Amino acid sequence: MALKELLQRLLAVEAPWQVVKVRDDLGRGQIDVWVGRGGGRGGWLFGNRQAAPEQETAWRHINLGHARCVVHAPAAAAGDDRLPWSGDGGQPFTRALARQIAGLFREGIKFQSVCTMLDIAVADLWKFKHSLDHGRAGLSGAPALPAEGDASSVPAAEHPVWAMLLDGSLDIDIRVLGLKLFLSKLREQMRLITDDEVRLLKAHEMQRYFVRYERQLGHELAQLRRF
Repeated sequence: MALKELLQRLLAVEAPWQVVKVRDDLGRGQIDVWVGRGGGRGGWLFGNRQAAPEQETAWRHINLGHARCVVHAPAAAAGDDRLPWSGDGGQPFTRALARQIAGLFREGIKFQSVCTMLDIAVADLWKFKHSLDHGRAGLSGAPALPAEGDASSVPAAEHPVWAMLLDGSLDIDIRVLGLKLFLSKLREQMRLITDDEVRLLKAHEMQRYFVRYERQLGHELAQLRRF
């Protein structure tokens, strides 16, 4: 099997898109993959001498083994939720990598640990997280991540009580200052977020806070259990 064909399968690149170029000399431990779209008899957009040059965008993708993977594609690929190997314009990660990162956040993996595990730059992860928190990036367009198990008495992250708490339709008496500050922060973010998957991620953050401080939040949890 040719390298380009193998990468097409690994990256889930489907017609009319195609892997048209691969390089491994642009960074240590890095593979750069160029994806082009069919342009009829004239050939593929990348490498077509007669085609007008198209603006190129690059995103960091899921690692290929121990190598970082960077996908280069025409700007037209940005914003298409059906393409896991592309990302939103102005964002550093493909949709596939964004969902992998979101899954780690849901599991409670710390920020710096995510950077180390996936070999991604701190600045890029901050940019991505900031975009999620301010409604400028989404995670929709792919199957939802499986729910995490919960052995505590705290309601599951998918329970509607968290959405009610975060959108302000449910108010409870809060005695712990840390929870007040954290809830206020998440509510501000929720006012800006429209993507359902990102809103669910925020519900996971809220639920995980209650799991972590369950012993100190008995008063608040007792109110949540009424719903």
